[in-house]
Amino acid sequence: MKYGYLIFQVLFLSLFQILSAQHADTAKDKPDRLLDIFTQGHVNGHVRNYFMSTLNEGELKDYYADALGGAIRYETAEFHGFHLGVAGIFTYKAFSSDLNEPDPTTGEISKWEHELFDILDFDNFNDLDRLEELYVQYRFSHGSATYGKLEVEDTPLLNKMDGRMKPFAFKGIWFNYDFDETQGFQLAWLDGISPRSTVEWFDFHEGIGLADNGYQPDGNLAEYHDHLESEGLVYLGYHKHLDNLDLNFYQWYIHHLGYTSWIEMQYHKNQWAFGLQYTLQFPDSFQKELEYQQRYVQPNEKGQVLSGRVKWTDGAWEMKAAYSRALASGRFLFPRELGRDLFYTSLSRSRLEGFGDTDVITLMADYKFSGKGLVAGLALTEVWGPERGAFRFNKYNLDSYWQLNSHLEYQFKGFLEGFRLNLLYVYKQNREDDSPEAIFNRANYHQFNLVANFEF
Repeated sequence: MKYGYLIFQVLFLSLFQILSAQHADTAKDKPDRLLDIFTQGHVNGHVRNYFMSTLNEGELKDYYADALGGAIRYETAEFHGFHLGVAGIFTYKAFSSDLNEPDPTTGEISKWEHELFDILDFDNFNDLDRLEELYVQYRFSHGSATYGKLEVEDTPLLNKMDGRMKPFAFKGIWFNYDFDETQGFQLAWLDGISPRSTVEWFDFHEGIGLADNGYQPDGNLAEYHDHLESEGLVYLGYHKHLDNLDLNFYQWYIHHLGYTSWIEMQYHKNQWAFGLQYTLQFPDSFQKELEYQQRYVQPNEKGQVLSGRVKWTDGAWEMKAAYSRALASGRFLFPRELGRDLFYTSLSRSRLEGFGDTDVITLMADYKFSGKGLVAGLALTEVWGPERGAFRFNKYNLDSYWQLNSHLEYQFKGFLEGFRLNLLYVYKQNREDDSPEAIFNRANYHQFNLVANFEF
């Protein structure tokens, strides 16, 4: 099986790294032979076990699953600024309930637990390996340029979001440049994606729309997958740090879909921090050429979101209060195959994408126990959006809801340094519609997530 082969690769590369380290003790600081380029490289990765259980309301069916896997990354030593990198990732189902057994009431199957494996093949629990990275990078004094299947730097919309077994992965060109310690920019062209919880790579024209296409504003099902003819994405990011002020600007253009601009300002003073985010979207003219049902965004839609946050820290405590407003100028849309939105109000299992004319309030508190490696947190979010059936501003036909997240994180020290445990509990409750079709795997559920992660 492929996952067995990857385990062998992990062991082989780990042994290779030990031997390389021994060789590097006597090697020159900079390699001057092909052999040195590889023997002076380094290996890192992780091993992860993820247990998830979703308890739906009443007699609606419950599910659970446990996934075991890991990732290994090897990077050669630098030679005249160049180096190569490769990374692989694998997952294996340790045990689970029958995730494909439908709920008797709704006829639907597990949603969240399938995200630990392969959301494009619900019968695939074994062939779950993926070539995560394969790139060449050139580093120079003020930055770097990378080409291939690469690890992107997280942005508010395009990001890895590696909270499952497999993160979002991308292929293309990524350029970083820092003018000095206070400002710099990133420029990228991406033309390949492997969405989170999948094992295959896709061109943009076939990868956008693999997830739920949702509804069009007129209430009919959207059918934009395979119709967008998108060739890729252009990204530009700029950051500037002043005395107490951080400025960030992001611009995404997805070929044939549209433009998204995002500006973010954060002011820091003593124990306080204040943040403001604003994003504006315009559709690409190509959308007009498509049939109504085949459009990703309608030509008259201009998504806008305003998000603000105040943060207070005092020793072990960190407390945040945030508010977001999705304006009634259109739905805020960004392909879920590319990441998750990171507005100040965003939480695990709660995002703003797909909504317009919506208000969100989120309160968060974290406490770090001194010297114990333990962090405890609590978050509450309230979402007031359009009613179910009001599709003009409700792409996924969701009800307004409130949600409670509670988490514990423990980082081991000493012999077990690198080992981390995370426990996340989620409770989500619809405010209006409690029908089985509205809540199954969507709301009115308790969910437990226990993640054991060892990084090396």
